[in-house]
Amino acid sequence: MLARIPTQVVGARRRLGLFDVLAIGVNAIVGSGVFSKPDDMQRAMGGFSPLSYLLCALVLIPVALCFAELAGHEDQNGGPYLYASRAFGRNVGFVVGWSCYLNAFLSFAANATQLGSMIGLEEHVFYRPVVVAIILLLGAINYVGIRPSANLIVLMTIGKLLAIFLFIGAAAFHFQSARLGGALPAGMGGVANGVYLALFPLQGFETVPVPAGETKNPARNIPIATVGSLLFAALLFVVVQAMIAGSYDRIFHESDKPLVDAAYTFGPLIGVLVGIGSIVSVGGFTVGSALGSPRYAQALAHERELPPAMSAIHPRFGTPHIAIVATTIVTAALGAAFTYRELVGFSNVTVVFQYALTCAAVPVLRRRASPSETKRFRVPWGPVLPFLGTIGSVALLTGSSREEVFWAAGGLGLGVVLAVLTRRFSPRDATPQKPRTEDR
Repeated sequence: MLARIPTQVVGARRRLGLFDVLAIGVNAIVGSGVFSKPDDMQRAMGGFSPLSYLLCALVLIPVALCFAELAGHEDQNGGPYLYASRAFGRNVGFVVGWSCYLNAFLSFAANATQLGSMIGLEEHVFYRPVVVAIILLLGAINYVGIRPSANLIVLMTIGKLLAIFLFIGAAAFHFQSARLGGALPAGMGGVANGVYLALFPLQGFETVPVPAGETKNPARNIPIATVGSLLFAALLFVVVQAMIAGSYDRIFHESDKPLVDAAYTFGPLIGVLVGIGSIVSVGGFTVGSALGSPRYAQALAHERELPPAMSAIHPRFGTPHIAIVATTIVTAALGAAFTYRELVGFSNVTVVFQYALTCAAVPVLRRRASPSETKRFRVPWGPVLPFLGTIGSVALLTGSSREEVFWAAGGLGLGVVLAVLTRRFSPRDATPQKPRTEDR
């Protein structure tokens, strides 16, 4: 059990309001998936493909509610790492925290590689160098302060949503309801596959609690943003999938950007605008990842699970600058070495693990809550929804491949090695970094 978790991360500046963290959540969910997955959904479930998002969202809503309850009791960075640590102790907390960190920079790298594809460089000799350059640039933006990154996230979130709504409006003029429904092309196995495929597009709400230490009134704003971002994105994706399935007759054909391909059939201007929106969408996700990913490392380092230097706060910018640099370097290496689909698969495995243990932590922490904490937001129906969230998360994991599990396990093993070395050479009784005055 963590005995030295502070009430807030040292030196973090509270700059984020409700709209900021809601935008972070929406931006973290609405990434490359909505632009690149519609054809996969259609091949799995045919005219019922919009239900893939709905069914997956039904599994994830209890998970989001559990995140919302636990986030209301924390005002520091760390998210699921802190929840698992408080509920199950230091070792389980580290495993969850490291899996969160893995998922964060795997998703960051995946969308950076997809961004390179969407700007037409996938077959170009400069494709990988451009991917690496994008990651390094976003790391530099985040290094100089959280506010520039947050402002850029808000602008990109608005831009990509406008492009998606433009697609929906254009598709409505070509929509044929007869294309929905019908037979399931792959039977019930296709339904299970469709739900699993929807996991990557819908994940991201779990990043909302991570910058709690930099959020104004986190007990109120973090729960609202966590659940609200998932519900908004899920409903949006259902509408988008229904529109493309009902208006685009080549949806069964494999494509890296089926939504953009469909938009071009409605007119060249629509295609160009939706194409720009797809670039803004994926770019916005990478900006959000540059903001959120290092905060996991910062929380782990603060508890001496990773080298303590990674918890250091920059004296001028007020950011975890060493954690940002380390995360950016690792993400750039992944972007140079793996493909988009490989990184997506690894990400799915790691995120399911943190979902299950976060839900399992809810009833444990409820029993330990103080009288003041019991007045905050609680998931309704007692232990029912936390139980469903845990079981549903494990069920999603059955859709993973052996290769995905192998690489995810390897990444987890690397984290265990780093933790063992850090605990040995930098124990918790070492002198902690001197706190600096917090700017509020």
